[in-house]
Amino acid sequence: MSLCSKFMIIQKNIKKKSLPGGILRLHFAKGTPRCSCLPAVFTLEAAVVLPLTAVFFVSILFFFRIMQVQLEVQRALDNTGRKLAVYLAEDTEDTGVGKNITANALLAKELAGNSVVKMYLDGGAAGISLGKSSYGGRNVKLEASYRICFPVNFPGLQKIRIVQRAACRKWTGWQLPADEDEDVWVYIAATGTVYHITDTCTHLKLSVRQVDREMVGTMRNEDGARYRVCRLCSKQETGKIVYITKEGDRYHSVPGCSAIKRTIYRIRISEAEERRACRKCMKEKGKK
Repeated sequence: MSLCSKFMIIQKNIKKKSLPGGILRLHFAKGTPRCSCLPAVFTLEAAVVLPLTAVFFVSILFFFRIMQVQLEVQRALDNTGRKLAVYLAEDTEDTGVGKNITANALLAKELAGNSVVKMYLDGGAAGISLGKSSYGGRNVKLEASYRICFPVNFPGLQKIRIVQRAACRKWTGWQLPADEDEDVWVYIAATGTVYHITDTCTHLKLSVRQVDREMVGTMRNEDGARYRVCRLCSKQETGKIVYITKEGDRYHSVPGCSAIKRTIYRIRISEAEERRACRKCMKEKGKK
């Protein structure tokens, strides 16, 4: 009789309440597998695997946080180096307590309010050490050393030590070479006969406006002179509108006339050749 048949007979006897008084013994045939339920095995696996999986993904995300911290610290180091390059322009000493204090203060100001640095750096921005920085010579060399805390505490797990550097050349200003004190830069127009000391001269940047041709004879420029016809575009007198400038003494039939459309070049005064100096520029220079 098979095992299933025995269970069916037992079930019928239970319903009829006609079980024998003796002890019921079930004999399993050799090689028949026993039916065993092991729910505790799955609980143990979940208790071990799930925490390890969570730690694995947290560790991967943590390395992205490390990269973010490094970017923020490097940005602050670069800005601090640029400021120190100006402050220490005339200082040639390599070390000094005052310089380290100034550098740390500037760095802390750059990182103020940075939540990422505050959360992951050991001691926050104050935990960054610039003790190995140097300030001598022509360069400012900053070396920042700090430690990053792990988001999960494990026994024996040490903090990560990171070192970053930034170097900036000291700013000492700009000085005109001795051989260039007379051969200065000037500005000329392609069709002009004068040179200008500054590119903001009103003769270079003209204020062009359009007026009625019949009214141009009654108008005057800023010097009180009458406007005469332009020789370059006089043959194109077709419309009722002409174009004038308050600095010039000619009226133009087309807005694209080369006499009012400036193409400016920057040259050395030695290259100005036969061009004379602009009277307006020289007048403005005399006022200064």
